[in-house]
Amino acid sequence: MKRSKALVASRRDEITAILEVRGQVSVAELAAHFDVSALTIRRDLDYLESQQVLTRQYGTATLLNPFGRPSGSRQIRANKAIAREAARHVEDGDCIFINTSSTALGLLEFITAQDVTVITNNGKALMLEERQNVSVLLTGGEIRPPRASMTGEIAMETIKRVTAAKSFLGCTGLSANFGLTSATSPEPAINSVMLEHSKQHVILADSSKIGLTSSFQFGSIDEIDLLITDTGISDDQVQLLKAYGIKEITRTGKIAMSRASKES
Repeated sequence: MKRSKALVASRRDEITAILEVRGQVSVAELAAHFDVSALTIRRDLDYLESQQVLTRQYGTATLLNPFGRPSGSRQIRANKAIAREAARHVEDGDCIFINTSSTALGLLEFITAQDVTVITNNGKALMLEERQNVSVLLTGGEIRPPRASMTGEIAMETIKRVTAAKSFLGCTGLSANFGLTSATSPEPAINSVMLEHSKQHVILADSSKIGLTSSFQFGSIDEIDLLITDTGISDDQVQLLKAYGIKEITRTGKIAMSRASKES
């Protein structure tokens, strides 16, 4: 199993390297290059797209923002560092909310606490390996591809029946004036209910999202108990966000992110 995971990770790193050289490549070319099925490549591309490494269209993959952005493998490592730090804040017996953020969902890999219950509207949780110490419950609701997010009244009613110890939420943008924002219209309502029905609010956002404002607001700055980001956030940004009400900010990793427009 470990060898299989290593092969998959190695192939995805190589796909990223190919894109950094060429900018764009087709599924058929990648399948031939690695001597695997097109379905296997599509799964790799789904993962890399969720990590904001690339975007997909018509059987091709294109590197996202090739000018000035860190390499895909470094981006993935930065997101993992944030997820790993977030997992440190999960305690034995916690019931937690996780939204559709891939970084937030990634913290499941690092949870060491016991008897943890995770409630999420991220359908991609079905693809994760089973963990003995973590129970995962899906909210149900309307499925919205390609993010596999679950939204609508069913999802909201499920969340409203729970009082979680903590919520771990990603966002598209976080600014002092406009708070937490998302680029997609159905998901902010779910995020907002998760905030309302949890006692502690932890936001996972790399430094590229700090200062950005997207279309749909779902929370204010003073609702954030802990922001986990990377070392790309400036001291001035930290001071401003704390002045507007964020209680604690943790900087992890060593990668300063470039500006990004997608939620991860």
